[in-house]
Amino acid sequence: MVETLIFNIILAISGAWLTYHLNKNLKLGPVRASGLIAMLVGGFYQFNTWFWHFDLPKDIPFILIGSTFIGMISSRKHFKNFNLFIAPIIFTLIYHNISKEFKGFGGALGTAACISLVVTIYLRSLKPIKKMIRPFRKVKVNTMKKMNKGEKNI
Repeated sequence: MVETLIFNIILAISGAWLTYHLNKNLKLGPVRASGLIAMLVGGFYQFNTWFWHFDLPKDIPFILIGSTFIGMISSRKHFKNFNLFIAPIIFTLIYHNISKEFKGFGGALGTAACISLVVTIYLRSLKPIKKMIRPFRKVKVNTMKKMNKGEKNI
């Protein structure tokens, strides 16, 4: 179970990175980059049916195709290495835990990818809060130094 999860996380991270770099470096565009990976993975599984006898490979096309949706990030504002590393991990955890709940819904992979990206963008936005707290720490330290020197604190 854990080995399968780690393997799927590595696949998701590689799918997201590959899609992003096909999009940006080869200038394919986000849809073409995602479609190219989806066609390669889907074609490989369509023509090599002997993989279907094992339990592990059944999730590989879904995880890779879902991770390509994460790699379709084209905005410079939202692209960070953090997003392309953490979002596929969150996507894989969502896929493994909630994929049965999405039966009958179209776009379960896209929904899980969107949720994982929103979570990572939110986690990135938490970082500036530390910068807001830091000046208050300096004020407290300065007042403590003044009090130690014998000056009155008003």
